[in-house]
Amino acid sequence: MNSFNPLDLVASRESMEEGLISLARNAERTHAVLAAAYFAVGGANYAVFDVQIFGEDGVVLSLDEVESRLLGKKEILGQPQVHRVELSVGPAVRLHAQCKSEGVLGFGKRLSEGISYALLVPQTSDVLLATMTWRAREHGDQLTRMANALMSTLSFVPLDTEGRPLSGSGSPSRT
Repeated sequence: MNSFNPLDLVASRESMEEGLISLARNAERTHAVLAAAYFAVGGANYAVFDVQIFGEDGVVLSLDEVESRLLGKKEILGQPQVHRVELSVGPAVRLHAQCKSEGVLGFGKRLSEGISYALLVPQTSDVLLATMTWRAREHGDQLTRMANALMSTLSFVPLDTEGRPLSGSGSPSRT
């Protein structure tokens, strides 16, 4: 908060703090293992990025099943763009779509745009879901490029039970 110039703010500090608290609560509610928010110079929230990991003991999903679940996850408007992509850690499903979310008691419907990448975590039965969403549609092309660039840097580093990298795991792993 202190890195923003108070003269450049388009939102009050209190509003920004409330927004950050709301984003943090949402990340906790959705069990995100990583959450980030992108703000403009004036303090406007442009986008949210989060990573979640899902899985069930004894259930191994294929990318086709992950794609099906991903498409059923949100109320998607129009025709989504769904592609299989190859990331440094392996194949993934990439979904770019416009979605509608409902607020409390059906009021406060909001349109958003977002990109989700879903991929199978190597050596596990888990699925990693990384999503960037935004309402600032005028910045959609730039945010799309940012999401794609961010996902191209993804790597998996296996850890031991103490959280230390396993020997020989300094490079990205693949399935």
